[in-house]
Amino acid sequence: MTHMKMFLPGILMVISFTITCAGASERKAYKIIDEKGNVTYSQTPPTQAKSVQKVDISPANSGRGGNIENRDLLRQQQSSNHADQRNRTIYSQQRKREEAEQQRITNLKAECNRNRGADCENPETLRLIEAQKIPGGRNFR
Repeated sequence: MTHMKMFLPGILMVISFTITCAGASERKAYKIIDEKGNVTYSQTPPTQAKSVQKVDISPANSGRGGNIENRDLLRQQQSSNHADQRNRTIYSQQRKREEAEQQRITNLKAECNRNRGADCENPETLRLIEAQKIPGGRNFR
């Protein structure tokens, strides 16, 4: 029983502190519109006004940094979207390189058929034709 008497004031203090903090986190203000249409805000309720509205002015996250689960989920979605976009870009660039290489080989085969007409499917022949080209100019044969 004596232990209970010792802890009772402490418990009451914790309870009152909790109630005080809970009441402090919900802050209210009043939006007051007077007869002339002027708008003012106050933390105390007005005695006379044309229109009064209660407004909640507590911070959106109340200092807790937002909803962690939603923030982490959003971060994962953004990361996933970024990875998907990066993969699409890499795939697109790779496809363009492959198409350009295929076009280069097609052009070399066409040139080979115009000039030589023989052995145009041989990769060594195509390399030889390409090696004989002057960059940005004509062939030097």
